[in-house]
Amino acid sequence: MSIQLIDLNDDLRKLKNEGYNISIVNANLVVKGIPYVNREKKVLFGTLFCPLTLSGEKTVPPQDHTVRFMGEHPCDQFGTENKSFVNSPQEHTLTSDIIGSYYFSSKPQNGSYPDFHTKMTKYIELLSAPAKSIDSGVSAQDFEYEAYSDISVFKYPDTNTARAGLSNISDRIKDQSIAIVGLGGTGSFVLDFVSKTPVKQISLFDGDVMLNHNAFRIPSAMSLDELKKRPSKVSYFKEKYEILRDGIIENDVFINESNVNLLDGHDFVFLAIDKAEAKKAIIDHLVVSKIPFVDLGMGISVVDNSLRGLIRKTLITPDNNAYLSKIATEHTNDENVYSQNIQISELNALNAILGIITWKKLYRFYLTEDIFYNSTFIVDEEEIKNET
Repeated sequence: MSIQLIDLNDDLRKLKNEGYNISIVNANLVVKGIPYVNREKKVLFGTLFCPLTLSGEKTVPPQDHTVRFMGEHPCDQFGTENKSFVNSPQEHTLTSDIIGSYYFSSKPQNGSYPDFHTKMTKYIELLSAPAKSIDSGVSAQDFEYEAYSDISVFKYPDTNTARAGLSNISDRIKDQSIAIVGLGGTGSFVLDFVSKTPVKQISLFDGDVMLNHNAFRIPSAMSLDELKKRPSKVSYFKEKYEILRDGIIENDVFINESNVNLLDGHDFVFLAIDKAEAKKAIIDHLVVSKIPFVDLGMGISVVDNSLRGLIRKTLITPDNNAYLSKIATEHTNDENVYSQNIQISELNALNAILGIITWKKLYRFYLTEDIFYNSTFIVDEEEIKNET
């Protein structure tokens, strides 16, 4: 009946089509997920409701200009209580889950609202304006307000995911601990992408320091003063990304046979190191420990005064290690992967992207019929060759 009544009335249907979380409960129009600001200048989400005025199954102009509100006392962006439309604190129970705490009154100049769309959007605007001044991404429309309010690894709410309605999908990787081995060009881009996901922990492994050449193949930019300090890679990136999120663990070491057990307990590992022989102990341990990982690499050379070559990603899981042979784990005389140390930031980024998409496919963030366990992008042909 609630859905039918909404669809039968232009004002209610318009609220629904505009993305507001509306329902009809005990003959009241209820709108949930409305952002507002409390005394602590925190963005919260409240609920508005008021009685419907009906003639049969058709709405008629609201009987008055007031509404009930479930939430704390609304404030401006500075935490000062708003008195302009808050009539009084007044408890009013609609259901056991919907209990009004304040009575609002905002009378239009002509004395009454013509319909429920006009009435409710006016109050939504009054409540939301201070919240939007604090966080422009919040909205009462098509917004996952419950996920926005959850305890999170992020230092500020992820309105991008909430606005897109992807929180339930992102939750598939929410509890993961990720390891990134190697923070050069490719590994730094891997970190950049992973840092924007809700994984609970990101462990960084690299024993090197930041030098000038690193600055030209990582996300963002390093200042000259930062370069002069010669920070370790892990400390530099931890400092950069912990302004966004918690859960970044720095390990200022090169992973080898003596400390490979540091990777234990991780749900997924990104390998982005350039020395083939250094990978053997890591890969052997990950395979035995049944920890899935993706290995990333590239081979770029100068031909006819231009660059050519390929980038590669190889996924190994406990259920499929068929492509282990694609990963060089022994030094060869003709090995040219990184031998000239040619790295271009866009290729590093693309290499990282291939790994990130593969990781997310593995955990059903992206819908896929097939998981590509080995992929190579041939630069001069601009073609990706995938193997399932």
